[in-house]
Amino acid sequence: MRLSVFAVCLFLMSLGQAPARAEQPPNIIYIMADDLGYGDLGCFGSELNRTPHIDALAAGGLRMTDFHAAPWCAPSRRALMTGCHASRPWKNARGNMGRLADAITLPEMLKAKGFTTALLGKWHLGMGKGLHPLDQGFDYWYGTPGSNDWDGPRPNFASFRDAPESAWKTPLIVNRENKGGIVPQSLFTRRYTEEAVRLIRESRGKPFFIYLAHNMPHVPIFASPRFDGKSANGVYGDVIEEIDWSVGQILKTLEAEKLTKKTILVFTSDNGPWTMFKEFGGVSGPLRGEKSTTWEGGDRVPCIVSWPGKIAPAVSGQLMVNYDMYATFARLTGATVAKGQAIDSIDFSDHWLAGKTGRRTRHVHYFHQPTAYRSGSYKLHRYTRSRTRNPDTGAREPSVFHEVGLLFDLSSDVGEQSNIAAKHPELVARLKKEFEEAQAAIQNWKPFH
Repeated sequence: MRLSVFAVCLFLMSLGQAPARAEQPPNIIYIMADDLGYGDLGCFGSELNRTPHIDALAAGGLRMTDFHAAPWCAPSRRALMTGCHASRPWKNARGNMGRLADAITLPEMLKAKGFTTALLGKWHLGMGKGLHPLDQGFDYWYGTPGSNDWDGPRPNFASFRDAPESAWKTPLIVNRENKGGIVPQSLFTRRYTEEAVRLIRESRGKPFFIYLAHNMPHVPIFASPRFDGKSANGVYGDVIEEIDWSVGQILKTLEAEKLTKKTILVFTSDNGPWTMFKEFGGVSGPLRGEKSTTWEGGDRVPCIVSWPGKIAPAVSGQLMVNYDMYATFARLTGATVAKGQAIDSIDFSDHWLAGKTGRRTRHVHYFHQPTAYRSGSYKLHRYTRSRTRNPDTGAREPSVFHEVGLLFDLSSDVGEQSNIAAKHPELVARLKKEFEEAQAAIQNWKPFH
């Protein structure tokens, strides 16, 4: 069902005098690019990609420089939707993702508060029983089941360089209906943006949650004709500049509908860039590593939070993780976090609104298994890898185990270049112990904060 139901709210509200009611909660638009690097935006240091709309959003909002996701697509989205650490064991008697099907997701929580909810773009959390977006709290879905490289040639560098757009047969789903086999990927960003604009225009009178999960710039990458060949950074720059245009269209629509000050807008990425694909991948800026690694470049991602009149312009170096959005949005909207749900999520509303120090000081970095542990500014690696697979052959590449561990002080070495483990054996021992305790808590469904 399309969300023109939004418009009906205005008519219903006009019938007679409505009684006084509490202030309506803010709308939420959560924009998440796919594989966008820490160094891909102008406001995060890029001198190649033109991102004026995102840069303006950052200048007028909160730019978070120590924000983390998981270093891989699906775990990152799972954490965002559930408010739980990405490495939680989701299997139960119902199957591999049985616990996920039973969880009260972020859109389900907001829906219980009266929000209309929509997913535009990539889902990537399964299509089995109970896992479809419409079964997970969304009223409307317009997008793809998973990554845009699933249905086409072998996903390697040669394919991303040489295969025509028509070779990638990614289905576009509208609610539960497959709208066609071959969907031009160059139109994904434009189509999602047009849908977002439509939903905003039809939303007056009822709070809405729009989760805009772009497919781009995940390989293969394509830009629409308006942007194709227009940037100074090849097709990757074209794609980034089209995403920036998308943000601009959304901001323009919010302003036209007088919803700017009534809407929280977050712009971020699901993980770091796939730099191994060269000109078809982004950059990590000052950070080491890329997508699928637990170096900072794998899961530290850009994050901008805007709520004009409520969140003052600022730059924050506070550690925050994407699953903290659950508790934060609950507090800001007055929604209720049900008992036993979102057990790892920390409320950051006081940090956003008043600049108070956030409560998160620890993080377990995860790729297929917990691999690194962060406490304060110190980060201990037990397993490392430079990339997940060979970009030409697709062959998986193993992790390297470090018996002693690699220790870095991110406050002075965010690029993780100087291993100081030998200088601090007692600190290494303490962090190893804390890491083991954190892993046990996560695997046994105990809260991790």
